[in-house]
Amino acid sequence: MDADWSVELGHDDPALEFPWSSPDRSHRYVDLPQSPELVSEIPGATLYPELAEFLVALNAPASAWQTVKCDVWLDSELDEAEQIYDAELKFCSYVDLVARDSLARFSFERHEQFVKSAARQLSEDDEPSTACEFIVRRCWYHDEISPSDIMPGFCITFYLFGYGNSEAQARARWSEGLRRVTSALTNLAP
Repeated sequence: MDADWSVELGHDDPALEFPWSSPDRSHRYVDLPQSPELVSEIPGATLYPELAEFLVALNAPASAWQTVKCDVWLDSELDEAEQIYDAELKFCSYVDLVARDSLARFSFERHEQFVKSAARQLSEDDEPSTACEFIVRRCWYHDEISPSDIMPGFCITFYLFGYGNSEAQARARWSEGLRRVTSALTNLAP
């Protein structure tokens, strides 16, 4: 598996808000650590059972992580660097992760060490048709007692891509990659 990591903390870089909701509240954070059965409320998880399994595993009591947002899509636009996969399509997903340990949420060093370790561990996997990237990003945490109080911290956005010449092939590779990442992430802590 091609695995990489980066840091995006610039003023114009994407950031996460936790917990989050869309302005009309039609989309929102689902508290899977407290209520794993609510995974059925996440659109991507209902369409892709392998994503549901990933979300439940990452939000399990033994996990150091909890998931915040996710999405899945199929893309036929591959950039020049992706030509090495000799594929026409990629099955894509992202999942935003926050540390369960509230102190770890505010440690850049712990997040950076985690993404380096995750990328190194997954790079040892010889699956040639999948790629992943872990990005340390800014996260604005709302105080549980006073939600208008916001504290700057960190989160991780995890992207996974499965490449293939058909949707079924790309999805199968993505699905296998997701299983491998699940195993790696459940054994690593921030």
